[in-house]
Amino acid sequence: MKKLFLKLRYLLLAIVMVIGCYTYVWLTGDEYVCEVAGVSQSETGEMPVAVVEDSGQDTLEVLYLRTEGNTAYVRVRSKNPGKAYLSVRTGDHISGVSVLYIHTNLVITADDYFGDFSGSFITRIGLAVYLAILLIDLIIMYRRGLRKNLYLIRNILSCGLIIFIAGSLLMTLINLIRTPKLGLYEVLGSFLSFLGTFALFTMPVSVVMAVLSTVSNVRLLKKEGRSWKNMLAIFLSLIFCVASVTPFLISYFLQNSTLIDVHDWTGPGRFIGMFIENAAGILVVYFECIFAGSVILAVRAARHIPTFDKDYIMILGCQIGQDGKVTKLLQSRCDRAIEFAEMQKKATGKDIIFIPSGGKGKREKVSEAAAINEYLLSRGISESSIIVEDKSTNTYENFKYAVEIIKKNTDKKAPQIAFSTTNYHVFRAGLMARRQQIKVEGIGSKTRSYFWVNAFIREFIATAFYKRRTHLLILAVLMLINIAVTLMTYVSNVILS
Repeated sequence: MKKLFLKLRYLLLAIVMVIGCYTYVWLTGDEYVCEVAGVSQSETGEMPVAVVEDSGQDTLEVLYLRTEGNTAYVRVRSKNPGKAYLSVRTGDHISGVSVLYIHTNLVITADDYFGDFSGSFITRIGLAVYLAILLIDLIIMYRRGLRKNLYLIRNILSCGLIIFIAGSLLMTLINLIRTPKLGLYEVLGSFLSFLGTFALFTMPVSVVMAVLSTVSNVRLLKKEGRSWKNMLAIFLSLIFCVASVTPFLISYFLQNSTLIDVHDWTGPGRFIGMFIENAAGILVVYFECIFAGSVILAVRAARHIPTFDKDYIMILGCQIGQDGKVTKLLQSRCDRAIEFAEMQKKATGKDIIFIPSGGKGKREKVSEAAAINEYLLSRGISESSIIVEDKSTNTYENFKYAVEIIKKNTDKKAPQIAFSTTNYHVFRAGLMARRQQIKVEGIGSKTRSYFWVNAFIREFIATAFYKRRTHLLILAVLMLINIAVTLMTYVSNVILS
């Protein structure tokens, strides 16, 4: 029951907030203050009078009228459901006409069927409170996730959603201060209104990232050779760069297109265009936030130093040279493992066992583990402090076979394990261990600057793929909100108004 509640807590909270806001609106919404501008002063001294026209439906009664300069404030109370027109007359002069809708629950809305109402400000505060609670809960979840295990996909998801919800909350608060009156569909729409702004602000970042990625990839291609993997950074950076301006490009296209008429205020084209623009913004901003979360977690994992209580440290293998010796990349992993062993020895006096891990590839003279073992011996590590694992063919198997060896060589129920790999690979390697319920801590070795950008983007794609169902579910919820806002706008502006 507790697990079910935790899974549905956001939905239950939303239901509670909706019920609370509806109750407030139901209790206070039968009165409304109309603001009528342009009220003229009578030369004969006649006072302004509020006039209600409702075809004899007896929908409203005027409670009072007061003027401040050329603006009149008219408070009305609903009596019966229907539609009424409110104007202010001074002698023969009639000032602006307001359209008022009186719903079956006697709540009054202005200008649109789902237009502004007496409780709209509280409703918007309710939305801001909901987003604030969501944000606080996500921050708590993120911090707990880091304490529990650094290598959790949900940490990326939490970090990305924190950015997304924080942006939505900020825009909601800005609209709350800047625009005191909004209709119900506009209140919900304000949740989505930050998408375009966010995309606009991230466009320079995307451009800079595209330039840096291009420069680093040119160096990468020269050093490492041409392959589609080595060009991922360019492709993804260009995608983000184009995606940042996609909502504006779509808006420009729709404004100048003859396929969809978005200029007809009551035509379906306007609302189809609205949905398409919001949908594009949702996709762009969501994945930009998840990408930002991935980078933050990857950098955090790369900078992490394991606690000095480790019994074993794995060195994850990678391709070795044609001469059967470690490459510069693999050597840096070995050096980082040796450095950690020395830090632990100095801090606690505890020795550590090295586990070179990696099998023999088709074009390799010896196994990756054998090459690592030879390098460790050359660095003065004693043979008794090394256990070789030479069957694995990927990172998943690195952990699987290494742990099997550890279990055979220790009496401890829960031996403390660290692993050394290249900095960009630490987080995803930790995920591989997590999938096998293996508790580890990683330490990252430095890599060439030109490889760093491309490598992190490859890691982002890999980690995003793990939680593709969750991403699709969240996007589906956001699209449902988009559909709801679009339909409410259409119903309010066209059908019922």
